[in-house]
Amino acid sequence: MPDLFTYLEYRDFLKDAYEERRQRFAYFSYRFIGNKVGMDSSYLTRLFQKKLHLGDDLVDRMAHAFGLADDSLEYFRVLVLFNKAKNEVQARAFHEQLMRLRGVSYQVVGEDRIEYFSHWVHAALRSMLDYHAFDGDYDALGADLNPPVDGQTVKASLFLLERLGMARRTATGYEVLDNHLHSGEAWKSEAIKHFQKETMDLASRCLDRVPAARRDISTMTMNIDAETLGDLKVMVREFQENVARLVEGSSKSDRVYHLNIQLFPLSRLPEDPR
Repeated sequence: MPDLFTYLEYRDFLKDAYEERRQRFAYFSYRFIGNKVGMDSSYLTRLFQKKLHLGDDLVDRMAHAFGLADDSLEYFRVLVLFNKAKNEVQARAFHEQLMRLRGVSYQVVGEDRIEYFSHWVHAALRSMLDYHAFDGDYDALGADLNPPVDGQTVKASLFLLERLGMARRTATGYEVLDNHLHSGEAWKSEAIKHFQKETMDLASRCLDRVPAARRDISTMTMNIDAETLGDLKVMVREFQENVARLVEGSSKSDRVYHLNIQLFPLSRLPEDPR
């Protein structure tokens, strides 16, 4: 059966799992699932086509029909809630639960530490300290950033990281205290918007300052509908989780990179006033 923990859309999992089981067991048909779950075949067809969602009373029945139990059952339940979320705040909360169930380690930056997002240097230095030796020369550390910053900016940033409990001074440099960070539900705050604008500006400057071999900036313009937009946002979240897993396994870091994923409208949306 497909690995449920690689999915961020439960209907894709159900469709793939159905096709895999159908090839192995002739009896595993729409009618078989319908009898197990309590639905007709047309309901299942529309479910696989993403034209409707599972009713709350059908979630556990569907999970049991596919043999899901324990951690897989819990993940499936949260996955359904994630896909049915009515707004971004709910979606973020359920997504955090999915990440924990996937075993992706991270630390949510709460409102009490939102100052971390006040300047891109804080995030860059925090990542750099994870592999870069520091002997007390703030100017030298700042010169290794791209673009470089002065020693006073570095010093203030390091003191902030210490104050927020994100780094600790040691005999040989600094120790980073948290794993991967993300903003959690605080993503709507002005500090987060400022941080995102800063990093988008940095990406723009890289077009002129960084050779193409050392960067990857590409664009796509497309026609979509509201449902496809939801699917794209799910794919972006899944990609972010895969990136987090990949970098967790990197034991020989020697550089800091920032990844921006930018998806935004270039036309008036149907619900926008004219």
